Amino acid sequence: MQRLRWFVSVAVIAGGFALLVGHHTQKAREPAELPDFSLAQRPQGDRYLFDYAHLLEHYTEGSEKYLHRIAQRFHMEAVIVSLPDLGQAGNIEELAVDIVNHWEIGRDHEGRGLLLLLVNEEKQVKLEVAYELEDVFTDAFTGYIEDLQLKPYFLRDDLGTGLIAVMEELEQRARLKHQSNYTPGVIAQLDAALLAGGAGAKRRLARYRETESLPDTPSSELTDGAATPQEAWRTMLTKWDGKGKQLKADIYTEMTKLAMGDQNNPEKRTLSALAHWKSADFQVLQDGDHAVIYFGNVKGWNNAPFLFCNTSGGWKFDIVHQRRLVVMDQNPDWKVEQGNYPYVNLLDQVPQSTGKDLPVDQEDLYSCARDKDIADEIRALEQRNASDPDNFGVVMALARLNVITGRRPNHVNPLIKQAKRLDPASAEPYKYSAIYNVNTFFQYQTALKEIEAYIDRRPDDVFGYNFLGFLHYRLGEYKKSVDALEKAVNISGDNAYAYALMARDYALLYSSTSAIDPRRARYKKAALDMLSKAEAVSAPETLRIKWLKSWLHRREII
Repeated sequence: MQRLRWFVSVAVIAGGFALLVGHHTQKAREPAELPDFSLAQRPQGDRYLFDYAHLLEHYTEGSEKYLHRIAQRFHMEAVIVSLPDLGQAGNIEELAVDIVNHWEIGRDHEGRGLLLLLVNEEKQVKLEVAYELEDVFTDAFTGYIEDLQLKPYFLRDDLGTGLIAVMEELEQRARLKHQSNYTPGVIAQLDAALLAGGAGAKRRLARYRETESLPDTPSSELTDGAATPQEAWRTMLTKWDGKGKQLKADIYTEMTKLAMGDQNNPEKRTLSALAHWKSADFQVLQDGDHAVIYFGNVKGWNNAPFLFCNTSGGWKFDIVHQRRLVVMDQNPDWKVEQGNYPYVNLLDQVPQSTGKDLPVDQEDLYSCARDKDIADEIRALEQRNASDPDNFGVVMALARLNVITGRRPNHVNPLIKQAKRLDPASAEPYKYSAIYNVNTFFQYQTALKEIEAYIDRRPDDVFGYNFLGFLHYRLGEYKKSVDALEKAVNISGDNAYAYALMARDYALLYSSTSAIDPRRARYKKAALDMLSKAEAVSAPETLRIKWLKSWLHRREII
């Protein structure tokens, strides 16, 4: 066992986009059309996101569910409002206070309310906190959120990533307030950690404009990666800690560089001064060219694993699979995504997720072996797109690669929108939009619209019906899921994915049906029949069958 002496925030590295929605099966409530903005009263009482500036249109479903969860779990109300400009208000501070008061934010939670206000024209941010929360959501905390967590992303048109950073911080403090297990000293220590990160510094926009881009470390200055996963992990943390500039080892894959920039100058939200990391024990789990830095099957986001792969240049940090496979559930839970992916077999004893278990074609799966080629192709396509933005082939190719490598929304959503505009009849933008909404945001209702549009354009493609069945399954619509999957197997009977998912559908229908209902026995038999069919395909998926049998056993189907 090894002992660490560095500070890291794994929740950020592991693809915190999932934090916007939580990770459990539920029927998504689709927000109604946004009423006109009115300062006099709150336009819709059961709504939490009011995006009048259209800054967060790609995050509506996830943000609504996340904010609803905060209200239900922690008995406080957090509301997000974006406006095109300040209007008649003198400044953002006055406007935020007026909205909190007139909209009575927190009224139904004993006054525990807060407002995150975004003003687009002025690129201003304000976190207004009701009096009842001020002991936990302090001035130091709000300054940190406004200046270091959100504003830098706002300025470089990556507001979605900044919003996730805010959600993480809000939930941590909301939990403290709800559990009431804190003292002024505890809050002071938390604030001191934030101030040490620069929250107390003078607020100047120029300071943040310097960080608008994430430059790559010139490859000519770096040698190959590490000789072992353990060495790669230690080297990476040394660089993140600001003590490794003299180390020339290159421990980022090319896609990790595109995602994270300079190895010696990580984004502020990558680092977190958590005492846990000073003494955390870890193991190295390895299977061929894939390895996991593993802290045990222990709750806590800071115990989630890190993934490394052995490239032609040595062992390096694999951000693509990290974001794809390590799922941050409701704090403190974390899970590993099921599916036919590397690393998963190393972690088959830890909590598992089916939230992103998509029927993705092999050609749309990233691999470390192709990392440099994919990154080089992305860079080349970006140059071509800059000079010829109306070339559908270039736009769609770049969007596809950005989706399958899990790049940030500002690298994906504008391209998807552009591709739809350039070729309305093409099915491809809808396919990759659906994949992205699930893999990055767990936005099943949003993805449902996209995959239905894909099926309209490609009605004979098995992928569309497999995906449709998955979405209905995740939304708790099991009969609709079966209907879609039956269409998939009618197109291709050798379909292990569809049979395994139908087994789950029928098992859940069995569990939700009364013991005296004659359909119950039929549902159980159908679940077992689907299991048998999944095992009988020409290329059965061993891990999928193993997980399915374990799941069916827990539900007393087998």
